[in-house]
Amino acid sequence: MYISIEKSKRIRTACYLHMKKSFVKIGLLLAVFGLLVGCDNSSSEVVPPSSASEEVVSSSEEEVKLTEQEYQIAVNYIARSVPLVLERGVKVPTNVERAEAENPLPTPELKYGDNLLLITAGELKYEDEINGVYLYPEYTVTYSFLEQEPYAGFTFEYDDIGRYFAVPEYPRYEAEYDNGGNPIHTVPPAKAARLYVTIHIEERFTTFNMDMILEPQAIIHDYNLADVRSVPTGSVVRVYGYFNGYFSDWNNGVLCDGDVALGLFKLQEFNHMELGKMYAVVGQFTVYNGLPQLQWIKTVSEVEPADHPTVKEPKAVVVSADDFADQLDIGNELSGPLMHKVGTTVVLNFPLRYKAMLDRDGNAVEPGALELGKHADVVLTGKDSDNFEFEVKLSLNYHMGTDNQAAFRDFFVTNADADIYFTGPLGAYNAINLAPFAFEGTLSLTPPVVS
Repeated sequence: MYISIEKSKRIRTACYLHMKKSFVKIGLLLAVFGLLVGCDNSSSEVVPPSSASEEVVSSSEEEVKLTEQEYQIAVNYIARSVPLVLERGVKVPTNVERAEAENPLPTPELKYGDNLLLITAGELKYEDEINGVYLYPEYTVTYSFLEQEPYAGFTFEYDDIGRYFAVPEYPRYEAEYDNGGNPIHTVPPAKAARLYVTIHIEERFTTFNMDMILEPQAIIHDYNLADVRSVPTGSVVRVYGYFNGYFSDWNNGVLCDGDVALGLFKLQEFNHMELGKMYAVVGQFTVYNGLPQLQWIKTVSEVEPADHPTVKEPKAVVVSADDFADQLDIGNELSGPLMHKVGTTVVLNFPLRYKAMLDRDGNAVEPGALELGKHADVVLTGKDSDNFEFEVKLSLNYHMGTDNQAAFRDFFVTNADADIYFTGPLGAYNAINLAPFAFEGTLSLTPPVVS
């Protein structure tokens, strides 16, 4: 920090420990105005260095040096109070800060596999009115680490907007699970790591230790919702998409990326999810009777769409009778316009007619005898452009709840001879079907308006 001789005298006076309080305040006020640094009642804070051109002075002017006592006050305050290393926005404390806390703090455990944001420069504002100590030094911070077994190391890197990070060498392992979702992998032990945090003020510097525990991290590979269908069944993967539907009991839901979707199985632990928001979901990929899905969900984290610009908002797919009928007899390996569309919202632009209601065993039943709370199907018929009649089932999955099942039943009883139009998720159970999560908005007696 360089200032004029006249200003330096004022600031030097303000730094002495035993000046009269009123004189100190006058000296401080003049110094602060001279440096364009704001003043408040807090004991200290980090203030960005001023870039005002009027503060630049020639090298012939006197440089103010902190005394050794002032330096020790400043460097020790920074090491104990200023956030220098952040994990997910939370300060990682130095060892001296942990040891000197009123209740000594444990060694931080880094559980999430994140990189650490490193602060490399700042300006201290230290004001002790009781003792008349006012310090405003600029400082820089450099980082290194203990390179010694069994300690883990770090690499250092800048991101694309210039932020500086330490990348810890977390213990890692390939996550594997059996068909019941039980882990069959071996988790390595956690590792200790030590960062060296060196604070530089003027030509002096002091290094502080910062110890931490690195928890083992599963190696999770990211896939988009189309490519994930090609991974081996049982692989643990991470996918990104918009939450676009779920059963009322949270047994199943669906994630969408544009017009591609993926089922989510067993969401009861994640019933905080909100429709229309984007999430990162980690789970085990599987195909259940033709339905691609993630099961045994491990984590669900809301993410910002701006951070994942390639992931598109959910888009419904308009399906013609010919395209739909073409896929009925080919099992679950859909092609053409319906490829990767199981789970996607489809708009059928052709009419369907009610034919029959089936119980969970496939036996035809009168609608009034339908047992709510158990699985059932409704058989619907449609015709393609060649007037070929085909059948498709609409699933009354018991996970939608008895109120929704009853609403579907009553609709088909009332409109047994009417043309019916469907909008909702395309499903699969050894063949494609219609798999709504709820009754509302699914069926209509008027053709859809499509562009």
